[in-house]
Amino acid sequence: MEKYKNFINNSWVDSEYKETIKVEDPATAKIIGEIACAKKTEVDLAVNSAKESYNSRILIDMPLLERAKLMHKIADETRKIAKEGGKILCYENGKTLAAAIKEFNDVADMFDYYAGLTDKLEGKTIPVSSNVFDYTVLEPFGVSAHIIPWNYPLAMLGRSLACSFATGNSTVIKTAELTPLSATVFAKAIQNAEVPNGLINIICGYGNEAGSYLVSHPDVNHVVFTGSVATGKKILHSCADKAIPAIVELGGKSAGIVFPDANLDDVVESARHAIFGVAGQICTAMSRLVVHKSVKNELVDKLVDLSKSLKVGPGYEEGSELTPIISKNQLEKVEGYARSGIQQGAEAVHGGQRVNREGYFMEATVLNNVTQDMTVAREEIFGPVLSVLEYQDTEEAIKIANDTDYGLGGGVFTKDLNKAALTASKMQSGQVYVNKWFTGSHATPFGGYKQSGYSREKGIQALNAYLQIKNVGISLV
Repeated sequence: MEKYKNFINNSWVDSEYKETIKVEDPATAKIIGEIACAKKTEVDLAVNSAKESYNSRILIDMPLLERAKLMHKIADETRKIAKEGGKILCYENGKTLAAAIKEFNDVADMFDYYAGLTDKLEGKTIPVSSNVFDYTVLEPFGVSAHIIPWNYPLAMLGRSLACSFATGNSTVIKTAELTPLSATVFAKAIQNAEVPNGLINIICGYGNEAGSYLVSHPDVNHVVFTGSVATGKKILHSCADKAIPAIVELGGKSAGIVFPDANLDDVVESARHAIFGVAGQICTAMSRLVVHKSVKNELVDKLVDLSKSLKVGPGYEEGSELTPIISKNQLEKVEGYARSGIQQGAEAVHGGQRVNREGYFMEATVLNNVTQDMTVAREEIFGPVLSVLEYQDTEEAIKIANDTDYGLGGGVFTKDLNKAALTASKMQSGQVYVNKWFTGSHATPFGGYKQSGYSREKGIQALNAYLQIKNVGISLV
């Protein structure tokens, strides 16, 4: 069993207390590796390293085209290790090998995309008077701390790190304790790209120890977090105590509205990827379908056929479509939600319980006749459980879709683009997908309304949250 270490100041660092975090393969529940457990000492080392690199101004003073070239080099080196890293990610996370490799390539794409924007972050002049030359400058915050989730551990790392690096911040990344190994492979790309010491540091420790200490560290100037609402609120309290900014992407309970004229096969194909892909462990999962009563029965039959057809198995097994839940605790949580839905009156037309095999597999579950007052319709499940609700008129459908504390994603299925645009304008969510779930790319802004968080990741808009504005006024008399 291979042992991994923390990546601090361009070096591999063990835990001072020699403690490790063991990592499971969720498909077998067997230990596949361990990583040095970062605690206060390692957090201090990482933050100090980032602070020293920031104060040295090595990235800030680097000519912007040189910074862009360095980011392109990181992208190239990341693609070189995509297969190696993807295999490890596949084993520790459970997702398919193709999806895991794609995550590394997504990181590379992010660095290439933001590399092209490094020299386009412009201030402006402000007309104050003929005797004053006034202008603004965009500057980084300093040390940026990123808390990364376990469901897309490389993609989430890449989207925030690329922005942080492009804007001149120094970064400390705390990976999820369930999926930390693949990030150490990415650290090899950082080394191979010859990134100066201290600009990127990657550590792994428990959230209530290393994570909490990191965001409250006096030398951290900026925080990025993706995860649960409860943890996000704790992080926001910590940031408020220090009066520093935070980017938070939290939970979701996204609904897809299916109109009578929708192509139902499009809906089913979206369900394949958006609720049963990655075992439903997706923040913008299509966890609710709000379906017109005239087509509900037909759609439910098609969803049941899909659920029956999905091949259950590890991500590294060819042809697997329904891969494992990340952990035993998460599987028990997901199964408990499905059970509560049935107890409250929903009909499990397919699934509803764990798969009887080794590892942490949950059946593809379709719950019919769900009503909006049921727990499964209101709380984020983070598993392959799809709730089907019925509506009769458009305003009722929109009301059901918006009747949630979350507002991360939503969808509309219809052949009428006027109806799609009007419905999308009334949905209270950060992104709306029409006729196909997940239509975005690295260039499209991503974030939530309500308790799904605020600020935006991806796209040009994301850079704004990694920069602060300085105003300079020069008297000419």
